[in-house]
Amino acid sequence: MNERRPDADAVPVRAPGEVDGMWARQGAYQLSWDSLGRMLGRIADDVRAEGFAPDVVLGVARGGLPAASHLACVLDVPVLHTVRVRRTRDDAQYAAKQAPELESADLPAVGPGTKVLVVDDIVGTGATAEVVRGHLLGLGVAERDIRFAALVRNHRSEYLPDHCPVVIDDWIVFPWEKGWSRTAASRPLPLPEDML
Repeated sequence: MNERRPDADAVPVRAPGEVDGMWARQGAYQLSWDSLGRMLGRIADDVRAEGFAPDVVLGVARGGLPAASHLACVLDVPVLHTVRVRRTRDDAQYAAKQAPELESADLPAVGPGTKVLVVDDIVGTGATAEVVRGHLLGLGVAERDIRFAALVRNHRSEYLPDHCPVVIDDWIVFPWEKGWSRTAASRPLPLPEDML
């Protein structure tokens, strides 16, 4: 857990795995269900426009599952699988990061010739995406048959997902998270003008 100095300037202590300047620490963004729908619509439109027709949608548990389920339905993808990758020990705001751990990834019928759309809620550093990519490549999925989608990406991430409608500079609270509407000092997530 990140700690703050008790003085008025309150310079945060950087957590392991955190990149300098990753968080503005001005208060969490709050994502509404309406904005989530607009973001998912943008991702679906972009996937279709690219001409990528996935055989499988792979949701990264836990945060990527609501988006993955929605995209599997609207893109008419017959198979939805789940993979679990852990990067934090808890769900606390600004939780320290650790090396990604692939905990479960039983993916029947995923291999050579399978087109996979991997869906996560947020890209902080890209480490989770790289672990999932490595696992899929190990199963024989070709690099050209893998696409990554995320709802948001941290502005300091060097990893750029194939589909990501919003870039953020602070913590985000998703609408399915417990107590999301009561997060202290939260503010609405601003969407790009072309999504309003």
